[in-house]
Amino acid sequence: MNFKKITISTALATLLLTTSTYASGAVAGATEPTQIAQMISDGVDRALSYTEDLTQTMQQLDQLKTMRQNLERLSPRDWLNFIGQVDKLKEVVDFQESITYAAANYEAKFKAKFKDYAEFQRLAAGENHVKDYEKVYKELNQGTRDTVQATLKQLNLSMKDMEGDDAVMDRLKSFSKSAVGQKQAMEAASQIGLHSINQLKQIEKTLMANTQLHASFIAKQNARQEMLDANEALRKRGEILDSTQYHYKY
Repeated sequence: MNFKKITISTALATLLLTTSTYASGAVAGATEPTQIAQMISDGVDRALSYTEDLTQTMQQLDQLKTMRQNLERLSPRDWLNFIGQVDKLKEVVDFQESITYAAANYEAKFKAKFKDYAEFQRLAAGENHVKDYEKVYKELNQGTRDTVQATLKQLNLSMKDMEGDDAVMDRLKSFSKSAVGQKQAMEAASQIGLHSINQLKQIEKTLMANTQLHASFIAKQNARQEMLDANEALRKRGEILDSTQYHYKY
């Protein structure tokens, strides 16, 4: 079994971890509202996809748990099926960590770059409490790590062990030898899966709300800059007219 390190797509990571700069006073580049929406859509789509896949994985795990209860131990073939479901869980956990880590970094950079953002967010919140999205992402990330770490500890494994194949394979082989071991492994997988379903829903909800706020802020910034540019153009036009009138007097 190959426990691949699943990371966020290069395009999404690049967009999440960078912000564009002011170009000639205007907000430019990836900070256009439509581009911000596009930036996050990949992450949201993947969260939805993983939620659907994870639901099917949980159904598979439930079926295998029922089979194990009826047979006391799974056959080698069914145990391989279980290992396949564990592999899928690993992908989901990696995605949760990647997306929340990247989004927290992006939010920090966004706040640092746009000084008016905090005030805009406060006004947008009104009487409601201003949500610190950077903190929310970090809490989601830590929640995943804490839950997975605590669950793996029951199996004498750690998240670091999950980065490689050898330790996990050796441990799963040892679990497969007894009904008790199989039960422990399957219960742990179920715990991680149930937690991940809830986490993915929270991640999706947070990404969408945070992105809508960013898009509104940038739209307002751009509208403000367009007004300033228009006023500046009118001012220059007025100066030209004044200069022309002055020239004709003489």
